Amino acid sequence: MDQEVLKAQRLRLGRFGMAAATYGMVILTTLLVQHLGLGRMSAGQWAVFLGLALAGNLAFLSIFLKGWNLRFKDPSLTREQIIFSALWGLWALYHLPQARPIVLIFYVPAFCFGILRLNRSDYLKVAGTVMGLYGGVLVLEYLQGRPGFRLDYELFLFALFGILFYWLAFFGGFVSDLRRRLRVQNLEIQKANEGLLREMQERKRAEEEKDRLLRELREALAKVKTLKGLIPICAWCKKIRDDTGYWQDLEAYIREHSDAELSHGICPDCAREFSAELGLGEKHESGDP
Repeated sequence: MDQEVLKAQRLRLGRFGMAAATYGMVILTTLLVQHLGLGRMSAGQWAVFLGLALAGNLAFLSIFLKGWNLRFKDPSLTREQIIFSALWGLWALYHLPQARPIVLIFYVPAFCFGILRLNRSDYLKVAGTVMGLYGGVLVLEYLQGRPGFRLDYELFLFALFGILFYWLAFFGGFVSDLRRRLRVQNLEIQKANEGLLREMQERKRAEEEKDRLLRELREALAKVKTLKGLIPICAWCKKIRDDTGYWQDLEAYIREHSDAELSHGICPDCAREFSAELGLGEKHESGDP
């Protein structure tokens, strides 16, 4: 499993630990109810009550540890855990009729575990299932003719409990839907931030590329030597005076202040003048070799 899945599994195990602690609180409260004389369960009934709690929690723990919960649509198994806790609570609800209002109160914490996971539709289905189970207990007691059974009182508790459960279902569904919308908005904001980050990185790369090209251009311009402005040159020997007042040969000045390479030759006028000075022209005219 990757890191994200492992992180989610640890969170689910943490929630499961809170649910297991709730079972312990219900068991302690049931002991207190019996100690106060509000009802009594036999040793065998207590064995079933404790055994169901232990077996159910071990089963869920094993499913989480082995990763089997990842095969479900909701890997948190919130709905399944709530329904199991409702089934488990029916045992005390049936065997402690005098303490039924107290027992019903402890259905609320288990039901609240779905606020962050179940949508409204799932919550209403869970509420309908729990109310159906509770109604089944009342029908069974009515048919058995349980001593002290008051139909009006039991119907009042049933209606009061139903109102509370369905209100929690609507409220929990609203909170869950709000949480999902916020999660979607956070994902959209995260994607927008990632897009801005990519754009900033691209701009940074473009700026770096521009700076690189500018540096290369400056380096190229620094290597280019140009002759410009007024150049002092001797009218007779053609030497050029530099900025320090030193007179340089024309060739040396051009090499220093430009990238031009000079090659040597002789123009036609100079060729005739040079030949005349050496007397080469007269010999050719007289036909001498």
